[in-house]
Amino acid sequence: MRCSRAERALLHPPGGWKRFTSAPLAQSGFTLIEITIVVFILALMAMLVTPALHRFAGGDARSVSRELTGLVSALVQEAVATHTIQRLYYDLDQREYWIITLNPVGGVLEESQPIGSKRRLPSDVRFEDVVTAHQGLMTSGTAFTQFFPSGAVTRTTIHLKDADDAQFTLSVNPVTGRVAVTDGYVDVVGTT
Repeated sequence: MRCSRAERALLHPPGGWKRFTSAPLAQSGFTLIEITIVVFILALMAMLVTPALHRFAGGDARSVSRELTGLVSALVQEAVATHTIQRLYYDLDQREYWIITLNPVGGVLEESQPIGSKRRLPSDVRFEDVVTAHQGLMTSGTAFTQFFPSGAVTRTTIHLKDADDAQFTLSVNPVTGRVAVTDGYVDVVGTT
């Protein structure tokens, strides 16, 4: 039986059947580094947008603690993904925080310019104090948390207080980088 030209085209498409098969599994999807970078970019974008929302709708210590928790998580991932040391600075007097990357220059680590702009706490929220393993208890001045390429983080405890006397304690786990948020002021052993 002879096939018409149209029937032959259906049975034997130009370019063969390989053109219609999907890509091998090894070539589809995203790598872990690509996903981590996207998550970090989204966290930075959220960090830039959230303060504007605070100014519009007012802010409280609870929302600031959520914001800082997300930022710490993003910085742990960024330090691991980019093999860099990241620092999250807190200016207790000016009620601001910002991110710096440490870059190796001639065997010495130098600070980059702040990533993004400095973020200011809402007018009714302040840092009561910040406790780090390397600086101890800080009630004024500037403190920082350091994020390492291994995923480790400087042990840090941040105490926030708002105008309604609501207090929150943020405790950064130095091994996992996870933040535990607790209502109230939780004293850090060995700082008083």
